[in-house]
Amino acid sequence: MPRRKEPVEEGAPKWMSTYGDLVTNLLVFFVLLFSLSTVDESRFDEIAASLSNSIINFGANNAILDGSGNSIIAIDFTKYGSEEDEAKRKEKYLEDAKGMVVDAEGKLEDKYIDDAKNDIRDVIEEHGISDKVQVIEEKDFVMIRLEQELFFDSGSADIRDEGKAVLSYIAQALKGINNEILVSGHTDNIPQVNKNYATNWELSTARATNVVRYLVEVEELNPALFTATGNGEFKPVASNDTAEGRQKNRRIEIKLLK
Repeated sequence: MPRRKEPVEEGAPKWMSTYGDLVTNLLVFFVLLFSLSTVDESRFDEIAASLSNSIINFGANNAILDGSGNSIIAIDFTKYGSEEDEAKRKEKYLEDAKGMVVDAEGKLEDKYIDDAKNDIRDVIEEHGISDKVQVIEEKDFVMIRLEQELFFDSGSADIRDEGKAVLSYIAQALKGINNEILVSGHTDNIPQVNKNYATNWELSTARATNVVRYLVEVEELNPALFTATGNGEFKPVASNDTAEGRQKNRRIEIKLLK
């Protein structure tokens, strides 16, 4: 009697079908991930160029970026939408990159000005001259106000030795500043009877100029940062009707613009 043949299943084994489906799904999944993460090289190069042209040379200890979220750029490199939409997104990314650099530069400049302000206040306290030198902070500037008596003899624009010593201390604090610095001279309203200076305009201008020259020529600060102006008696901070008020009006002001 012939042996009965066992039925043979046609096609691949069931486990292989399941395995094939799994591999196919994985392949589709990774292709999808790759398509979503493809970087637009030209867009990336533009952002890199924007940052490299504006980047700041930070020192190892200059940590100026905080966790406010304003210094982080979130870039979505997914391609979708029209060419016009793509161009708008590219422009926005570049603006965000430039904004991050501007924000960092501003924080670094503020840090330098704060350091200079604190150093000058320390010098004033150390030498006991707070009645002759004041540091005043406003929204757009920090001002160092110097009374005449410490720096100039009456009717003279020559800086006294005591004044030079104070300017040297101030100059050390200004070494790291790259902001614009305005130096202005002021007088009281008593007319000049000095053959060297016909009016208070000339005297106040000469005093401001000599302060700038000392800071630049002796202390070697950057001359491109400075502007010297003379205001005569026309911008008083106190009444010229009293001796005390006139003394306050005879002054030099050094403004560090923020």
